[in-house]
Amino acid sequence: MSNTETCIVADIGGTNGRFGIARFIEGEKKPHIEKVSVFPCADSSGVSPMLGQYIGQLGAERPKMARLAIAGPTTARHGRLTNLGWQADAGVLETDHRLESVKLLNDFGALAGACQFLEEGTDYIQLKKGTEDSKGPISVMGPGTGFGVALLVPVENEWITVPTEGGNMAFAPSTRLEHDLTEHLRAEMGHVSVETFLCGEGIARIHRFLVDYGGSGDRGLSPAEITKLAGEGGAPSCTRAVQLFLSIVGSSAGNIALAHGATGGVFLGGGILPKIMTMVSSSDLLRRFVAKGPMQPYLDRISVNLITAKYAALIGSAVL
Repeated sequence: MSNTETCIVADIGGTNGRFGIARFIEGEKKPHIEKVSVFPCADSSGVSPMLGQYIGQLGAERPKMARLAIAGPTTARHGRLTNLGWQADAGVLETDHRLESVKLLNDFGALAGACQFLEEGTDYIQLKKGTEDSKGPISVMGPGTGFGVALLVPVENEWITVPTEGGNMAFAPSTRLEHDLTEHLRAEMGHVSVETFLCGEGIARIHRFLVDYGGSGDRGLSPAEITKLAGEGGAPSCTRAVQLFLSIVGSSAGNIALAHGATGGVFLGGGILPKIMTMVSSSDLLRRFVAKGPMQPYLDRISVNLITAKYAALIGSAVL
């Protein structure tokens, strides 16, 4: 896009759809994101109505292009939101909203595309230092309504984004407690994936199991209530649930970093971790990240960062 062009960008997950206008300024690689609006998915019936709601706010000065990141497998023209069952078709969106060009992409692919523009302290915090490898792949992952995973690979002077469905890999328990948790959920759900635990509902699943396992606590708490009570230190079952959740984040992130060869670093994103980041330092997330037997020295060299920027995926949508 030239500096006179603008584009509608979006990051549509299982809970909210975030929309904005991306504008590129001459001489700057990082786009400016303007006019951000957030729409609850529960209030919409699909991608097209949500896009129409945003366009309706723009009035006459509406871009003719749209780049929409969605939480699920996509091609440039077709996609499906895994946790909502919504279908997205670029041709239908172009017709419905009189747009000249619509392209779809994976939401964590978009988040990965933004990583080259993020600034430490402003957009992310470093949880663990590593040995910088400017030519190494970068893993981007994190829990929200689901668990997204993407890979950023340097090729000559560019970064290539590889979206994946790594969150749907079978979960590998590392402790006796996690084994019991996995078997408990397997009896109920059949397939137990990383995403079974590393998502909003996953926190509630972990908490219900721990209440039954330990014999105390309220089984009916929502994920938001669990994380709130854990942060306040007022409910032992909630604190244990969040700590186990963070342990699983660390272990899974280490597994994915090994699979990706992520010597360029790991970026953790999604909607949950920034809300509970005060509990990360007291968790064993980082210990579990490196606890991979003979591969511990390899993981010791990999930095781990937590993305705190609210609308990073909108930047990635524009760039990609």
